[in-house]
Amino acid sequence: MMQVIMQNTQKTFLQTALALVLSAVPLPFTWAVEEPVDLTTVAVLGIKPAEFNIPKIREHLWNIGGFMQARSTIKQRNIDKFFAWSRIRDSYYLEVRYNHIGNVTSLKRLYRPYSIEQSNKRTAISTKDVALELIGKAGQPSRMVRKGWGGSLTYSSFEWEDDNIKIVVDREGSEKLGNVFVEYIVKNQSPYAIAQLE
Repeated sequence: MMQVIMQNTQKTFLQTALALVLSAVPLPFTWAVEEPVDLTTVAVLGIKPAEFNIPKIREHLWNIGGFMQARSTIKQRNIDKFFAWSRIRDSYYLEVRYNHIGNVTSLKRLYRPYSIEQSNKRTAISTKDVALELIGKAGQPSRMVRKGWGGSLTYSSFEWEDDNIKIVVDREGSEKLGNVFVEYIVKNQSPYAIAQLE
């Protein structure tokens, strides 16, 4: 009986001593906390969606060259579509949507299914390839969703979001065989905002 009490006393003493030693010795590793990136600083071809409007977008893309504006959108006030002619050949087009005031509400880049410029592996572009490129600019995604329906092939969709901007990397039609796109949505610009007349 006395031996059992002695063993229990020694065990609690050793546990207490070990806890004191571990709390006094600094651990060699620390958990790195990544600072959130302000998504308004993320640019597409030098365009920061939260800061641009109709004339700035058209002038900027005209100055860098290599884009042809769709004829159907030249006189439109709420949408512009620019086809990649000699720049960003890995993409079909850039589509920019505006509100009535003329501020950008969303910017979408639709990728071609294959690309030599994106990588040299000569396989179809995946959402993961585009997301890895964006991680360098926007940090880790705030959400990753596995998509696929009806027994079809699945794929990953990625989202970055803060108070001002939402960035989505997904596929058209939410299916594995759809083309990959990146959409930048300006959350603090309502698509239905109207210019107030004085």
